Amino acid sequence: MNILSFHVGHDSSACILKNGEVVLYFKEERLSRTKRDKFPYLSIKKLFENFNETIDYFCISAISSKTIGHFVNFLIKQYNIKEDKLIIFSREHHSCHSFYSFCNSKFDECIGIVADGSGSILDSVSECETIFHHSHNEKFLEIQKNVFKSVHNVVGYNKKDTALVCEEIKNNYKCECNYNGSVGGITSLYNTGAFLISQPELENGKVMGLSSYGKEISDFPKLFENNNGKVDEKLFITDRENPSIILFKSFENMVTKNVTKENYQFYANYAYELQKQTQKAVGNLIEKSIEKTGIKKVCISGGYGMNIVANYYYLQRFPDVEFYFEPLSDDSCISIGAAKLFFHTENKDAKINPIETTSFHGLNHDLSSFKGTKTSIKDIAHLLYQNKSVAVYSGLSEAGQRALGNRSILFNALNVNAKDIVNKIKKREWYRPFACIVLEEDANIYFDMGRIKSSPHMTICFPVREEYAKIIPGVTHVDNTCRIQTVSDGHLYELLQEFKKLSGHGILLNTSFNLSGEPLVETPTDAINTLNNSFLDHLWFEETQQLF
Repeated sequence: MNILSFHVGHDSSACILKNGEVVLYFKEERLSRTKRDKFPYLSIKKLFENFNETIDYFCISAISSKTIGHFVNFLIKQYNIKEDKLIIFSREHHSCHSFYSFCNSKFDECIGIVADGSGSILDSVSECETIFHHSHNEKFLEIQKNVFKSVHNVVGYNKKDTALVCEEIKNNYKCECNYNGSVGGITSLYNTGAFLISQPELENGKVMGLSSYGKEISDFPKLFENNNGKVDEKLFITDRENPSIILFKSFENMVTKNVTKENYQFYANYAYELQKQTQKAVGNLIEKSIEKTGIKKVCISGGYGMNIVANYYYLQRFPDVEFYFEPLSDDSCISIGAAKLFFHTENKDAKINPIETTSFHGLNHDLSSFKGTKTSIKDIAHLLYQNKSVAVYSGLSEAGQRALGNRSILFNALNVNAKDIVNKIKKREWYRPFACIVLEEDANIYFDMGRIKSSPHMTICFPVREEYAKIIPGVTHVDNTCRIQTVSDGHLYELLQEFKKLSGHGILLNTSFNLSGEPLVETPTDAINTLNNSFLDHLWFEETQQLF
């Protein structure tokens, strides 16, 4: 069975699933060069151009019936698709997130926790958190849905009384349903920190970086009324022109367009409280789920699953629980999740195949016409040791937001000025942390990883051991933590080995190959353009060993 699936909405994407396996995937922003592009026209076109077999079904994921109708007409007119081949996913957003993570987790049975800014719209309410029970032997079940009054004006949904909708959810899904009012859930509250520093909600990772500079505010109110994560909406005010923007009432006049080294403390303290209270609220959902099911395997996904600080908190709070943190937690995964969900439901297939190449998708691009200087991995290691910045371009691009060595900028983590140098290259905020790549066998030397042996997808941050914080200042955040990628093979492993011969340390700063406000580079031309429009020293085409 061949399925073409696509998601319409921020971080849109499209994929081909062949007999349950992903054979092609494109993230729209990499093709259009518009960050978080909502409309996957180019991705769909690329799939048709590169897959010559018959498509049996087409899965469309979107929350708006108007949007769905548009893309139904688009497929029929542009590609002569028959309407009976179209499968619509309009109320399964969190299901797609969680099922995707379950497929990759290799768990036989687990709890799935999805915390998202806004998932599917169910008449007058939107999902914000959902808890699932997954197993190979039965259809996955919802345990709990947290919902809030929808701020979206979506055509085709009846605006029923919220109490009635919650009762219908309980009956239809056979699960607990909690109504959180009009403000939203855990992720929505986290977004208030982004709005306070004039950032869009999808850039709330900046709040996480800023939170490490903060400290506890003794009289800061408790944002949640109980362990179900219900929001105390009396504390917040909603923007009249844009209801999705909410601010803490006490600070509505404190919005700033620029967080500086002079004014940051207030915003950092607010971010600290957001981080502390929201991660505890998700932790409470995990605790409740474990108590209810007795299952001690947990998949984390949805937008809040990108929060690496929270992920480490869960590991500490639940030492006897096995976690899987989905690398593709944002909406980039929805196209694959919908296709996998439809395939396994349609075929009643109990075998769940993990996506072995979950981190890398797309196409290999022809590099033959790009001629630089012939180089070697040893040469690259020497450049990095000499404090030169090197952008790496290799093979398929990373599917998610985090660079894992195929579209990366590398720098010497031992350099005390590394952060300032690379921030200048990236044109990004001064307070944001940098990640590292480290030889897997050496990772525990530098970082207190506890029971974790490897972290290949940058989904967790770990404390830097005290004796090494001053040795690797380029990747040690202000709170003495670092998001790490452990490496055990491939070109990064060889490079780290060579760098270790020179410096004594198999560790490098690793950040995504893009400039602020731009998506990761996709093509070799994108890479060359970024080199020419930045302060990067070098670009390395790893496959052809060409240096620019």
